Amino acid sequence: MSIVERAKNIILKPTDEWNVIASEPATIGGLFTGYAMPLALIPLVSTILFTGLLGISAADMMGFGDGMPLDLMAIAGMAILSLIVSLVSLFVMGTMVKLVSPSFNGTSDKVQAMKLMTYASTPSWVVALLSWIPFLGAVLGFAAIVYVVYLIYCGLNPVMGVPKEKIAGFTVAIVLIYVVLALIMSGIVAALLYSTFFANPMMGGALSGA
Repeated sequence: MSIVERAKNIILKPTDEWNVIASEPATIGGLFTGYAMPLALIPLVSTILFTGLLGISAADMMGFGDGMPLDLMAIAGMAILSLIVSLVSLFVMGTMVKLVSPSFNGTSDKVQAMKLMTYASTPSWVVALLSWIPFLGAVLGFAAIVYVVYLIYCGLNPVMGVPKEKIAGFTVAIVLIYVVLALIMSGIVAALLYSTFFANPMMGGALSGA
């Protein structure tokens, strides 16, 4: 099955697609190289293209305008860093789902857990195709996050074997784990960006376009 077909199916008919995914053979490496990494390139390319080449800032995307100008090298660096962080976060979340699953009477299978988190993340990557549109991009981004949670909810039973009465609790647990992970990763990214672009006088000029 092609990446496009899988992405379309998991978004438009998740219940049916999770049943297919649950029983198909997979490897963690294959999930990353054959699906996660190609789709994770969408936000990277979108950021470089629209923010770097067309000058659409994060503030513009939110509908506020007058964002701080960045040069293409700085934007590319931030986009690549975001790509790395997203893939690392995906791996960590898959690992955590595998570890926590037995507490909700689910299977402790690393591949199945990575299937769940990889395919459930699809909306967060695909929405980047429209993330450059002022204000609408921010709204769609939020909607994508909500839909990711819904996909996880739908996939816990067929993929991880979680009993239906425990799905809601496990979904909440996954969201809480992600929030903690996001805070940690945000702190790391902020420190890296500061040390790279602000603490370095040469790179500091890149932020102002000097």
